[in-house]
Amino acid sequence: MNDLKNSYAVVDLETTNSNWHDNGRIIQFGCALIENGEITHIYDQKINPKVPIPGRITALTGLSDDDVKDSPTFEEVAPDIFKLLKNRVFIAHNVNFDLTFLNRELKRIGMNQLNVKAIDTVELSQILFPTISSYKLQDLTHYLSITHKNPHSANSDAHVTAELFLIILKRIQQLPIPTLQMLAKFGKNTIRETNLVFKTILEEREKNSRSSVLPAYLYEKNGLILRKKDFHVSERIDHTTKYPQTREAKKELLDGILDYRVNQSKLMDNIYHTSQHRDKVKKWNLIEAPTGAGKTLGYLLPLSYLINVDQKLVIATTTKVLQQQIVEQSIPLLNQVTDNEYHAEVVKSSYNFIDLDRFYEALDNYRLHSHTAILKMKIIVWLTMTTTGDLSELHLTNYNSPLFSIIRHRGESKENTIFSNDDFWLYQQNRYLESKILVTNQAFLARHLDSQFWGKNSYLVIDEANHFAGSLRSASSPTIDFLKLNEYVKKISDILYQNRVTLRYAFTEVTTQLWNYQDLQGMETHFQAIDELMQRLEYNIFGTYVQNKVKFKDREDFVSILDSNHKFGQNNPKLFELLSDLIVELSLVSNRVETLFDQYNFQKNFISVELSKVISNLTIENNKLRDVILNLDDLLQAIQEKDTKFGVQIDMRDYYEVSTLKISWRQFDIQGLIEETTERFSQIFAIGAAITIQKDFSHFILDTQLNQNQINQMVILPDANSISKNSKIYLPSNLPDIQSLSSEDYYAMVTKYIVDVLDNLDHQTMILFNSLNTLSNVYDRLMETDVKEKWEILAQGVTGSNEKIKKRFAIGRRSVLLGANSFWEGVDFPNKMLEILIVTRIPFESPEQPDVKIKQDILKQQNLNVFKVDSLPNAILQLRQGLGRLVRTPNDRGVILLLDNRILTKSYGKTILDSLPKGLPVVNEDMDTIKKDINEFLN
Repeated sequence: MNDLKNSYAVVDLETTNSNWHDNGRIIQFGCALIENGEITHIYDQKINPKVPIPGRITALTGLSDDDVKDSPTFEEVAPDIFKLLKNRVFIAHNVNFDLTFLNRELKRIGMNQLNVKAIDTVELSQILFPTISSYKLQDLTHYLSITHKNPHSANSDAHVTAELFLIILKRIQQLPIPTLQMLAKFGKNTIRETNLVFKTILEEREKNSRSSVLPAYLYEKNGLILRKKDFHVSERIDHTTKYPQTREAKKELLDGILDYRVNQSKLMDNIYHTSQHRDKVKKWNLIEAPTGAGKTLGYLLPLSYLINVDQKLVIATTTKVLQQQIVEQSIPLLNQVTDNEYHAEVVKSSYNFIDLDRFYEALDNYRLHSHTAILKMKIIVWLTMTTTGDLSELHLTNYNSPLFSIIRHRGESKENTIFSNDDFWLYQQNRYLESKILVTNQAFLARHLDSQFWGKNSYLVIDEANHFAGSLRSASSPTIDFLKLNEYVKKISDILYQNRVTLRYAFTEVTTQLWNYQDLQGMETHFQAIDELMQRLEYNIFGTYVQNKVKFKDREDFVSILDSNHKFGQNNPKLFELLSDLIVELSLVSNRVETLFDQYNFQKNFISVELSKVISNLTIENNKLRDVILNLDDLLQAIQEKDTKFGVQIDMRDYYEVSTLKISWRQFDIQGLIEETTERFSQIFAIGAAITIQKDFSHFILDTQLNQNQINQMVILPDANSISKNSKIYLPSNLPDIQSLSSEDYYAMVTKYIVDVLDNLDHQTMILFNSLNTLSNVYDRLMETDVKEKWEILAQGVTGSNEKIKKRFAIGRRSVLLGANSFWEGVDFPNKMLEILIVTRIPFESPEQPDVKIKQDILKQQNLNVFKVDSLPNAILQLRQGLGRLVRTPNDRGVILLLDNRILTKSYGKTILDSLPKGLPVVNEDMDTIKKDINEFLN
């Protein structure tokens, strides 16, 4: 890079405080010099800050007051540092911290500040390594196999940052020129002079004609460089091999890969023989397999001998983490065991994939702040790498950027668009159709039971089956937001009116149907009718179900009303009439817009970018409108069917503004979906580690509304991991009554016990919460303690995606994970990855949650004891799932610290204890005794 004189200074500072304004001072200066593409010198200078070094900084850097007491002050070394850096490009991992801090220190002692070009390796890494989940220096060096001996030592950090920068330069050199041109174009929004890297390398590359040749696996389309895709699923399966029927045959198959497990073998045989002699009516097989039984391979192996393109294996589970675990760990293990090459696809909606047409339009037509420019650059590089277009590959903590709302695929077919032949969603659908093993989310399966993806007479495995009923109910519990509906209709109206000339001229050559002034007038009639119907509907709902049910003092707050008596719409014929009329008018608008799409696709003349953009925007809004129409139709049917059990939640952001109405209905009856699932698949295996209560399937059968005629068998496999010998439950004897504590006191109590454990016990720890709100509050308190200097604290919803924090916890040595929801089950942390589990309270569902309240109210109406048939069983199952996180193999050991004494003081406590593994020790002692006993037990 000639204009940068090939001379770089890669700097890292260690300081007493990350904020210079809080009396922060430099305690170590590290610098690596790069000349002509090589690291030539490493500088390391400890500095006496003349202020105490905080304990947390000593714990982080290893530098104490004694280590720097004989070192020079900053005033003494500043002239040498200035001389070293003044004629070089300044590089740092988070350059705005290091350069800013250094310049403020120079200014403090009366010296000139550095006026140098500066480049940030964090931003460069985000752009050039777009699929990494973390851009911390330690994580990057691990990913790139850079040896990093002393993290948080300035000289070591500077050295590895220099190595990182050299790798980045090579990566940029390898990028196709069109990709580099786009990066240089959007790079003006990068930090300081970071874009110089792209611009300078681009200038050098453009002088060399050979560098413009693309590798065989890439191709160019309208300036975007894309990776070639294989539209066919690649598999290698030997269909002549037979299922290993005997113990010896299984041992031979597993030899050198896995230990033979009796329970796993029983599960395999049961599934194989059941599938061979399947009943056409009794299709449901309920199987409880204890944690650590190897249930995933236990069902994958036998079914792998029976599947084909039509008769597939469909696996429905609960979370993305579990889906990835099956695809990334279990399928490769199946291939290793069978010496085959099975391929599995995760089935998800089109919304998860990038729409290249929309992204291409967004590049120039959508102006946003610098963060979005960096995101565009990241995606531009990612497109040279991905063959799926699955946005989850970017591993972002969140996808809340407005750019994603623009570029997500809406599922529409692509014809005559710029990237119609490159469409990722079309490609993905072909993969789904060809794959023999499909993994999906339980709720997604429920919403798309009629999809052709699932094949004919396929096998269905419902993994973590205790959640299936809840997944079905959530899948059939939609929401209608009147404000959003009004917004969708208005946007369609505005697009049609503002682009009336473009549309009229675009379709003048279409003889079947023109688009003219009369068409627009006709649409306007429908828009006016919709507006009137919505107002009348809003006032009907407000007057009938809201107005007299909200006390005057509560009318200034957010209003939420629950009707769990499934009487919504009954004795209100006007509501039925208004809903019906609204559905008709909305459908007329949506169908007329659809004819525009047909005309657009019919056009054989040149399609302008302007018209393409209009149709694209109409498609977005019309898809949203069609979803609302389907939801309104579902609500209308629910009202008509008097025997249907459902509840309605009515929310208003503003009591005095009826347009803020939002209606959500919660389906309780799922018998229809169960019957549809039964008809759709040839055999169904509902498998989980916690399905029964005291060896009884009654709760599961009641929850799923299965009838005995549908059930083929109910099987409970014994626990072979001796969980009662390898684990213990501890209850501190001086625990307060948590139900009597205020929220603040409860957060403080939980934090105190966590700190006590982490300060005294050196074992990987996971803490399970019932709510993300409590988790977040406890996390904030933990970050105010010294614990954060000794432990890496990972928190669901706070420090990254579930996948990211799971991976960080798995490779950590001193990590603590705060989790809720999905971390109660299905995640594997064997071999000392997890040894202490803190359960903050018995996991009862909150009765204030609308779906829980509606479900329990309906159960009450059936004269059932809600606590006995719902609250307590669900809490027991959740607690058993949590316990299952600890002991995954026969050699694992682990303990649970339960911070809820109700298990001893309440009558239901005995029922909970009796439902846990037989012989599991429960220790009720003071914390000092508990800590000593845990140390002895685990060590």
